[in-house]
Amino acid sequence: MNSLPVIEISEYKVFDDRTNTHDDNDALNIAYGVDRNYLDWVGISITSVVINNSIDINYHIVADEYNSSFLSNIEALAKKYKLKISLYLINAERLDCLPRTKVWSRAMYFRLFAFELFSNKLDKLLYLDADVFCKGRLDELATCDLNGKIAAVVKDVDSMQKKVIDRLKDPELQGNYFNSGVVYANLKEWVKNNLTHRILAMLTHENHNDIVYKYPDQDVLNILLKGKIKFLPRKFNTIYTIKSELKDRTHQKYKETIFDETVLIHYTGVTKPWHKWAVYPSVRYYLQALAVSPWKDQPPRDAQTIVELKKRYKHLLVQHKYYSGFVAGVSYLLRKHSIR
Repeated sequence: MNSLPVIEISEYKVFDDRTNTHDDNDALNIAYGVDRNYLDWVGISITSVVINNSIDINYHIVADEYNSSFLSNIEALAKKYKLKISLYLINAERLDCLPRTKVWSRAMYFRLFAFELFSNKLDKLLYLDADVFCKGRLDELATCDLNGKIAAVVKDVDSMQKKVIDRLKDPELQGNYFNSGVVYANLKEWVKNNLTHRILAMLTHENHNDIVYKYPDQDVLNILLKGKIKFLPRKFNTIYTIKSELKDRTHQKYKETIFDETVLIHYTGVTKPWHKWAVYPSVRYYLQALAVSPWKDQPPRDAQTIVELKKRYKHLLVQHKYYSGFVAGVSYLLRKHSIR
């Protein structure tokens, strides 16, 4: 077995513009773990929570680097909405020994260390991926009784459930496999069960007994938390992939997934609401938050990776932007050919 990585996290900066201070444990605490590619979207995710809620909420961001533009905008966000936003710097170089994919960077593991770090001062912590946006009230979740469970989570979509047995060789997980983009953790139980260490040990073990961790941190979390979790309603992690717009020429079928009672929308997949070609009604919840955030004048992001280039041209063609789609398709093929 490889030696487990020892990770350092230090408090980097705190923006506290609250008019009424409160004990941290008397508020809902929300944390994000991101690398530089997702920094700005965390700010917009926070904005989406703020404009839909009136309860006391503290925000925590764990990242491996910060830039001056983000710091300026996050400071403006804290001042505008009278928030407390704490930034932490993680030394992530030692995470290179852990598995990564073309889509998910080592930032997927930051949540593990956040749970460990905050256990010293908080009882519970709501972790959100940066592509999760709020459209409703979190009061019910904030008062959720975990009853000794390690975490409250939401089951993943049916298509994911069907593939679990083949990948993880555990029939008990089928129908109970959860998505780790929204995790409301009982930090005392997390530490008591030594979960961060156990997860890292499983991920660095050279022999996985033919188990394929396609979603490394999520798969291992499901294995170790089996029977120790509380399932939340779908409204707290409504999974929507913008890829589905390619098969929906009306672009209205998102209403069959995102309902009035939906609280948190998780935009999974390669195409995100902030992409230049994601011009669909289904991203309006993201756009509403963007419009009242310090990032409102920031242009949408264009394709950068080869998987984004591939998705871009397909969406442009569906949108009847044939010339742009053709040019984007050629760009994708040239990039694909150059890396062979």
